[in-house]
Amino acid sequence: MGRRSFEVNIRGIQELKKVLGDFKKYDESTQEKLRTAVRTSTKNIMDGARRRVRIVTGNLIKDIYMTYDEQRNIGVVHANAPHAHLVELGHKGGLEIPVKKKALHGGKIVGYASKVVIPTVAPHPFLRPAFEDEKPNLIKNVKGAVEP
Repeated sequence: MGRRSFEVNIRGIQELKKVLGDFKKYDESTQEKLRTAVRTSTKNIMDGARRRVRIVTGNLIKDIYMTYDEQRNIGVVHANAPHAHLVELGHKGGLEIPVKKKALHGGKIVGYASKVVIPTVAPHPFLRPAFEDEKPNLIKNVKGAVEP
């Protein structure tokens, strides 16, 4: 099964959209200030997400990392654990009954079952709150970088 991903981005923040979209029009000094602002905020979002995530096995916290593209001045925080979206967004429970077979194999659970009850899990957001906490700092730092 492939990994699932989800993102929180700044496309909807009008104050930043124009400034960061026109990144190359600024002089080198301003570009470096903008890089510092975005890189710092991206790291703060990653750190905030790691602090907020519920630790059960530790696998999710290990799979939260950041990448930064200096040329385009884009920072991304990834939560690549296969279950990251389920923790962030929660999920409805259900009943899984085999369609073409007589029984389901339990994976890590030993044995087979004629049906599996999947419990409802409440959301425990970690990425969105980390982003929302850092957003005012990012806006302030980006505006400070371009204003004289």
